[in-house]
Amino acid sequence: MNEAIKGLLVLGSLGLVFSGILAFLGRKLQVEDDPMVQKILELLPGLNCGACGFSGCKVFAEALVAGNTSGVCKPAGEAVNKKIVALLNLEPKELKALRVVCRCGADQDQKKSSHQYLGPQTCAFAHIVGAALDCKYGCMGLGDCAKVCPTKAISIQRKKVYVDIKKCIGCGNCVKACPRKLFEFIPLGKTLGIYYVACNNKEKAGYVRAVCTRGCISCTLCAKVENSPFYIKDNLSYIDYDKVKEEKPLAEAKGKCPTHCIDMIDV
Repeated sequence: MNEAIKGLLVLGSLGLVFSGILAFLGRKLQVEDDPMVQKILELLPGLNCGACGFSGCKVFAEALVAGNTSGVCKPAGEAVNKKIVALLNLEPKELKALRVVCRCGADQDQKKSSHQYLGPQTCAFAHIVGAALDCKYGCMGLGDCAKVCPTKAISIQRKKVYVDIKKCIGCGNCVKACPRKLFEFIPLGKTLGIYYVACNNKEKAGYVRAVCTRGCISCTLCAKVENSPFYIKDNLSYIDYDKVKEEKPLAEAKGKCPTHCIDMIDV
């Protein structure tokens, strides 16, 4: 018999023997999943988004059962988290319904870019070199946030971020991904729409007007509305959501904003 064929037969035989040994050891050494872990996994949404601080839903469930975390699953919502803590006989935790908004509402025609950016098409790199946009606070519209959104709630149109609130689960991946810290968590349930200031520029009005037509110029008109939850800090308007009691002051402030930097998303 040809020596080459003999060699192949020997190698094939050894492969079969070793695969059999590995299969036997795999069955012998297999660790049975904890039934409680399986029950929790059945309740979790299975998005593996990492909002809980773990790499995936199974790792999070195992940590819960082992008592190594007191975290919650944001995408699952309050009802599911109550079921989980009941299963584990833990103290119930309050889980606020949060969604994200992007604090830059200008599209490509409203924010100035005095040069063409030809570098890598990522916000992370463009932010380092400062070459994609004249406003050092604004959204560069290169989509790092959209790439990490597990539910595809974020889209980019004309270099502007749009968040589909109905798809958003508040996981916070976009918050971590944005190098300019433009994403903000907003509580749901207080008003019919989500109101927010779509600007993050903390410079004075002269600089703001030079780089964007929709930037906050700290005119304070929003803060002067009766029962207003708006306040000015570092030349920029913010909303104190703990002070929001009704929609009227928010809508009135939005109507008075001279640069239209107060936005509202229907829930």
